[in-house]
Amino acid sequence: MKSNDARRIRPTQLPFTQVAAALLFACATGFVWMIALLSLHAADMSAGIRPQGLDGRVLNLDFEDGSLRDWTVEGKAFEGQPVQGDAVAARRPDMKSQHQGDYWIGGFERVGDDPRGTLTSAPFRVTHPWASFLVGGGPWPSTRVELVEAGTQKVLVKVSGLESENLRPAVVSMEPHLNKTVFIRLVDQQSGHWGHLNFDGFWFYRAKPSFSDAIDPARPENQPPPADVVPHAGLTAAEAVQAATLPEGFKLHAFAHEPDVRQPIAFCLDDRGRIWVAEGHTYPKRAPEGKGKDRILVFEDTNHDHKFDRRTVFMEGLNLISGLEIGFGGVWVGAAPHLLFIPVQDWNEPKPAGEPKVLLDGWDYLRDTHETLNTFIWGPDGWLYGCHGVFCPSHVGKPGAPESERQWVDAAVWRYHPIRQAFEVFAEGTSNPWGVDFDELGQCWIEACVIPHLWHMIQGGRYERQGGLHYTVGREETARHAAHREPNSRKPIYPYVFEDIKTVADHVHYAGNRGPHAANGRSDEMGGGHAHAGLMVYLGDSWPETYRGGLFMGNIHGQRLNVDKPERKGSGFVGKHSPDFLNFNDTWSQTLNQRYDHNGSVYIIDWYDKNQCHHNNEGGHDRSNGRIYKIVYRDQPHTSIDLRAMSNAQLVSLQLHKNDWHVRHARRILQERAAESGPNKEVREGLLAILRDHPSTSRKLRALWALNVSGNLDVRTAIENLKSPDEYVRAWTVQLAFEDLDRLRGWITEAETQGLRADPDLFQLAETDPSPVVRLYLAAAMQRAPFDMRGRMVASLLKRSEDAGDHNLPLMIWYAMEPLVPERPREALQAAFDTALPRILNFTSRRIVLTQDPASQSHLVEALASEGPEAKKLEVLQGIAAALQGRRNVTPPPGWSQAETRLASSPHAEVRALAQSLSLTFGSASALATLRATLLDRSAEAKARRSALDALATTRDPSLPTAYHTALTEPTLRGPAIRALGAYDHPDTPARLLEVYGQLNATEKRDALASLCSRVSYARPLLAAVQKAAVPKSDLTAEWIRQLRNLNHPEVQADLERVWGSFRESPAEKKQAIARFRSLYRAGGSQPGDGPRGRAVYNRVCAQCHTLFDQGANVGPNLTGSNRTDLDYLLENMVDPNAVIPHEYRSSTIETTDDRVITGLVKEQNDQVVVIATQTESLTLQRKDVKRISQSEISMMPEGLIDNLTEQEVRDLIYYLGRPGQVPLPKP
Repeated sequence: MKSNDARRIRPTQLPFTQVAAALLFACATGFVWMIALLSLHAADMSAGIRPQGLDGRVLNLDFEDGSLRDWTVEGKAFEGQPVQGDAVAARRPDMKSQHQGDYWIGGFERVGDDPRGTLTSAPFRVTHPWASFLVGGGPWPSTRVELVEAGTQKVLVKVSGLESENLRPAVVSMEPHLNKTVFIRLVDQQSGHWGHLNFDGFWFYRAKPSFSDAIDPARPENQPPPADVVPHAGLTAAEAVQAATLPEGFKLHAFAHEPDVRQPIAFCLDDRGRIWVAEGHTYPKRAPEGKGKDRILVFEDTNHDHKFDRRTVFMEGLNLISGLEIGFGGVWVGAAPHLLFIPVQDWNEPKPAGEPKVLLDGWDYLRDTHETLNTFIWGPDGWLYGCHGVFCPSHVGKPGAPESERQWVDAAVWRYHPIRQAFEVFAEGTSNPWGVDFDELGQCWIEACVIPHLWHMIQGGRYERQGGLHYTVGREETARHAAHREPNSRKPIYPYVFEDIKTVADHVHYAGNRGPHAANGRSDEMGGGHAHAGLMVYLGDSWPETYRGGLFMGNIHGQRLNVDKPERKGSGFVGKHSPDFLNFNDTWSQTLNQRYDHNGSVYIIDWYDKNQCHHNNEGGHDRSNGRIYKIVYRDQPHTSIDLRAMSNAQLVSLQLHKNDWHVRHARRILQERAAESGPNKEVREGLLAILRDHPSTSRKLRALWALNVSGNLDVRTAIENLKSPDEYVRAWTVQLAFEDLDRLRGWITEAETQGLRADPDLFQLAETDPSPVVRLYLAAAMQRAPFDMRGRMVASLLKRSEDAGDHNLPLMIWYAMEPLVPERPREALQAAFDTALPRILNFTSRRIVLTQDPASQSHLVEALASEGPEAKKLEVLQGIAAALQGRRNVTPPPGWSQAETRLASSPHAEVRALAQSLSLTFGSASALATLRATLLDRSAEAKARRSALDALATTRDPSLPTAYHTALTEPTLRGPAIRALGAYDHPDTPARLLEVYGQLNATEKRDALASLCSRVSYARPLLAAVQKAAVPKSDLTAEWIRQLRNLNHPEVQADLERVWGSFRESPAEKKQAIARFRSLYRAGGSQPGDGPRGRAVYNRVCAQCHTLFDQGANVGPNLTGSNRTDLDYLLENMVDPNAVIPHEYRSSTIETTDDRVITGLVKEQNDQVVVIATQTESLTLQRKDVKRISQSEISMMPEGLIDNLTEQEVRDLIYYLGRPGQVPLPKP
């Protein structure tokens, strides 16, 4: 039977007894029941018919021969397909594949969410009026199944998944298309969250089939609702309070506003509930030393009317301030390049007790300044936490520290211990977070921009990055990978992450999602844009209970506060969308952070500026205004307080207060007192009583955290906690035990001296603890543990098959396991073979290959030659292939020839094909000859020839260019052949490319131009063809002009000048160009452009690098959530793309040893390969073939990109870029 779901049994396979019983039942109960039964089982009563190819052969559209026969692969998204069996249920118990038969397409199961590509079937004729297929996976327009008319290339049907792995049937009417020739195209152009597609089967029907869970293919495309009408801009503070909308019962107060506060960039509350605010007047550029204009103000409400009446200037002359917190007798200030501490002399009349002390330096302020160290907050563990963005390459350490004693930081949550003066990265990745807080369970939450907005940060986690490579964390890891530093920036690359942790949010706050929050792309329904600042977990006590634990985030483009609610799932959470809490209804409002006070009311700082986006123009920001708002529920009064005046016993009792403001401040004061006077017995006894006796998890945790920071947590208590019935007490005890390894060693000695024994101990927890949270904390702690302990712990965690579908655990275990692999390859490989956790075997195999140690690699060959499961062998082969991508003539591991022979007879087609491809990588002459013959054999199957070409393209054999020249005449092979030719300097290639240039489609023309512009010997024939009009001059757009200039050859430069003319603009000319385009656009009136035409221009000019509305490439930044409605913002970035350039988007030029020149963004590099993303493809080059890499001070985006457009095309493009949601393409 070809089904794992009874509802989809095909009628021709229904047992006779079932049919007979149904008919007898119908006769016995009347005609009406018979009709109902026939309707219910319409699908079962109509035979599903498999399409036939144009040669009359039944096509492999259901993948049941275990291969991609009859399909053509483009890109990486569908590599390694099809999948056998229900791989979904094995990794996440909440879903299943629901596939037909044995094999199906599961995009995530092989390559995850990041790769892109297409999978295209052989053509077939429409022979019946109805059809169905199964679809699942990503909900995006860019993850879809298409049915395409072969002759016209018109898309007849488009269906996406529903953000679920479960395959569901889609039923489509084919009657309008009878006798047409069509093909199926699976499209995955989405990276990141749900960036994959699932598919299985295609059947025709004589009558419309009916399925209970069918997807409606006619459901509307993801068109966002109409643009929000924001009624206000540039209000006074009093007007802003009246214009804002809040839930019933809440009131907004203007606590302080201009001229009393301007440019508020950071704030905190002291132990008296006073507001300390940093004014950022120096931003966006650090001033010369001694010329800083920033200051710190203190605001106090002494008459309790929710408005300040006392204002103190604490300090002036600070420089580029960005972070602020109070504690330990002073003020902690972030002001790149420094983390400063300013002691306070008099807390009644706050004033500095001396000059700022530099605690740390090395924070970047030259590359970027809007995401440097920010939003400070005390964590439950007693460390000072902060955020840091992706485009500020910082090298942080104590003043005067050498490189070896510094920690690289770009995109991270970091922390600093105020007593031990230790600095470390807590978790690495994301984009440019500006907001961090902790919930009642001590979980760390941040928001981010551009990429998905919500992140649950786990100690030691590696998270999806907006740009750049993952880096090493800690001195030990940095020393271990010293060979992997970037040569220019000295960034210490960590090349073995392999896969990072993704967002926990099930939605986004901008246009594009078609999943749980379909059509809520921007607007009041979902939030207004990607740019977020400030995150608060509300744990006050005066707001309604429904808001407790909510994650409140400022949305800059949406001028509002978004709210997400975390729901527990496995070891982590899913971030669910809640209604927006506050909308200022004012486009100038830009809140940067929010915090609750001792009364449970909330303060918000508002930068307040017309300009919503960062730029380096110092005159581009309005310095005259700024606000501090206060939100109060039901006239909650403001009261006076001073926690510093309380006794230790009172501070201990505050650990039971409902309002976490009291808990946090009391805990920090206990920590300060312990640092001054040592542990206190009274404090210890009071906290132990709460820990042992209180029924609430949050109260137990508060006691545990306070015991830790006050120096009262000992080994006896830790051992008792390991058998606590509360999972978070057990988990947090693990984290605190490994916070300080010196203390841990002392505990071990103390336990041995006192005869104490943990039961359960940590290893028993790994083996038997029922909580995934405990296992997550163990995995995180193992990154800090000695290798002997780590190896045993990892082996135990790998045996927990119930964690296969967990969001965090497989990857966190891998991060702990990775350093063990090169040290203990045999044991690591055996553990990886035995585990049910996904991707571990692939990653382990990949890591073993990258050791470049033949003895280690021999263990892989032994595994491949064994009698083990074919699916496991496929994982090993995929790991090996990933490690060797881009390399050629690699020395094979010992014993490969014997393994190759065995693999060649595998019953699994994919195993056979991948083994042959690896043999080619190992320089096998027979594999080369076989594949070359297949490519040139016009009678061979198209799929086999395409697979052969793809495999051959990884080599550089000198016999292949002539074969590629032959392939240029065949449309199905032409594209990959053009790309493959770029790697060779062959004298006939320019002429052969130019001969077919007029027959190429748009993508193929770009590929051809990429090759023709990459060498001097190719460029001159190209320019000659342009001069003769054999190639249209309009095809030679700005990016190709730059590439030709990068050849740095006088004759090419001279040819270029003759063909194109001068291509240089001064800063003054750029300003003139911006003004010219602005006038041009505004001259178009109320609707200066056409959206569909503009989309076509965008696809031609921009989509090769940028994503908009989930479509396009990921070379440059995603434009969806940017400030696209601002005409000046658009023009400045299009005309002068070099004005503000993040480090990761600076272009690099690679010169190869055979005189090829490649321009793009270096995405990855190690001692073996360099990966560069160009305008047309991602290239993996052998390091030995690279002569020179030069990073430019200019953007990957070339100047003059719109100069070659007509005036109407410029208007159309700008108009399209400003649309709130996707528009259709123009009709042909």
